[in-house]
Formats: sequence, structure tokens, C-alpha cells
Amino acid sequence: MRAFNRISTLAIAATALTFGSTLSAAPTPYHSAPAAKQAVEFAPGIISTKDNFEINTVFNKAGDHVIFARCHDDFSQCTMMGSHYKNGQWQPPVALPFSGGYLEADAYYNEDYSAIYFVSKRPIKPGAAVSSSVNLWRVALDNGVWQTPEYLPDLSSDSDDLYPSITANGDLYFPSFRDNQRQMYVAKKTPAGFEEPKPLPAHIYGKDAKIGDSVVLSDGNTIIFSISGRNDSVGKGDLYIAEKVDGIWSEARSLGEKVNTPNHEFTPIVSPNGEYLFFTRIENGRGNLYQIKLSAILQ
Repeated sequence: MRAFNRISTLAIAATALTFGSTLSAAPTPYHSAPAAKQAVEFAPGIISTKDNFEINTVFNKAGDHVIFARCHDDFSQCTMMGSHYKNGQWQPPVALPFSGGYLEADAYYNEDYSAIYFVSKRPIKPGAAVSSSVNLWRVALDNGVWQTPEYLPDLSSDSDDLYPSITANGDLYFPSFRDNQRQMYVAKKTPAGFEEPKPLPAHIYGKDAKIGDSVVLSDGNTIIFSISGRNDSVGKGDLYIAEKVDGIWSEARSLGEKVNTPNHEFTPIVSPNGEYLFFTRIENGRGNLYQIKLSAILQ
């Protein structure tokens, strides 16, 4: 296992401070003592189940509501689910009121938690056919009520656009397969919306890398990548990290054996307080949701 360097440690610490919390604060609803040393399933039997394929674990700012996607094994359909933490435990999840019937997943809150960005194959226009590619969408949350989802044509392409994530200043990052490539894009926030998405430098992924679901941390200087195909991969897909220092991105390096296995790890998310890494691991053909303290990886 290759340990994080000091830059990574500072980046993660900055993320926790950005969210206005510290690691000494009261335990969060997603607190897990075993996760201090190793990756463990999140809310097994309730959120992460052996009978379903679950991916992508994202929390509201308070950490007492989680959104994830429950998918068919062949990914022909994914429905975004939500669960509240009440009476000391996570409640049975229910489908979000606007989700169902299509492949849609990869929820991520915007910087002020007033909306989520997600991906979907739902028809772009009423009465149209299901989209042939995965597109970027947004849905507002107004006084606890989800509004009507809106398609984001200025960000989407005619290829698969995946796994949006947003920095504290509102910049949007996402992997895309446009132009017959797999690259991470950033769309800088503007008063009117976003600038045109631009790809990150190719060296960041490493030789022969194929990226998938990848997430930027709130400071915009750290990205955790889902990557397959590199010669240092240990499974069908592993998690890697890259940092930007003095405006220059490093090449992504493996998160190591506490996270990566001969199975497939993907859909990385960092908890709102910057304390935990959440991710999906495919085991026996099904996706299960895991968490591990970032301090366990930093050792």
C-alpha cells in the first residue's frame, strides 16, 4: 500500500474545515467505529443489501438523510432512493418522488444543498424516447420538497456524462465519454450558470487508465478517481487520488489495499464532514456500499 503524502493529509483536513465541522465533533449518523481501521458495509441490510445492486452514497449537510441508487443487475434501470436517520437507526429507504422507471443515479448536492445534480436516461423532452446516453440533470429542493427535474443541455453531450460533483465555490466536475475518450471535465460556475466544460490534463489518470465515476473534494484541489486498466490495478476497478498543487495536477495514485480489492471499487464520495470515504464494491455480481475513515488510509 502506498500511503498518502502530507499534501493529501492537508487536503482532506481542508475539506473537513470547509464543511464547518471537525473530527472531534459529536458522532454523525453515519459514524462507524469499525470503519476507523477497515472498510465496512454501510447500514447493512437496510441501505446496503445482498439482494440488490446499490451504488453512490451521498448525504445532506446534517448527515441524517442519505441518497443512493438501487439498480437492476444489468444497469438497465436505477432508481434513486432516500433514507432518514431516526431513533438511532437508518429507516427503510423509499424511492425519491421524481425517480423511477429509468436509469438514473449519481446524486450530488450543490454547494448550498438547495439542489442535487444527477444522471439519467429519462426522455429529454415530454413524449420523447428514452435517451440513448446518460445525461446530466438537476432538481431543486424547496422547503424539503423536490421540484421538477431539469435537463442540462449546456453540460451534457451525445455520449455518457457521469457522476457530477461540486466544489464549495460551485464548480462542477464530471467524467464524460464525449469525443470517444474518457476524461474528467470541469465547468466553472458563473453568475449565469456554468462555463463550457473543459477537460483536465490527460496525465492525471496515468498510463492506460480508463476512468469512471470520480469525485472532486470541496476544495477543488483533490479528486478521487475510479480507474481501471492501469498496471498497478489490483481489481476490475480501483480507487485513486490526485492533488493539484500550485495549479498543477499530480498523477493519480492508488488508495491502497484497505480500499482496493480484486473486486471492483467505484462511486467514491467523501462525507459532509470530510471524515469518511464512501464507495461501492461489486461482490458476487452485486454492488454493496462501504465506508472507511480517511484517517485509516492516511496512516
